[in-house]
Amino acid sequence: MRLDFEALGAAEAYRWMIATVTPRPIAWVSTRSAEGVDNLAPFSFFQIVCDAPPTLMISIGERADGGEKDTLRNLREHGELVIQLVSVAQA
Repeated sequence: MRLDFEALGAAEAYRWMIATVTPRPIAWVSTRSAEGVDNLAPFSFFQIVCDAPPTLMISIGERADGGEKDTLRNLREHGELVIQLVSVAQA
C-alpha cells in the first residue's frame, strides 16, 4: 500500500502515523499557567532529538476547535515544562 501524505488531510495523516510508528513512547508533560494552575498532559509525539546538547521534542497539536492546548499556552507564558516518562504500570 502506498500513501500520498500530500493528498491526505492532517487528521488522516496523523492517524496513519500513530498507527504505523510503534512502539511509540508516551510522556507526561507538566506545565503551570500564569495563574499557578498545574497541567499534566500525555504526549505520544515525543522523541529524543540529539545528545549534544541533550534535546527532547514534543509535538503539540491544536484543540479540535483550532484553539491552543493548555500545554502550549502555559509553555508560552512560563517558558518551562517537565517531561516525564510513563511507567509500565501507568501505561
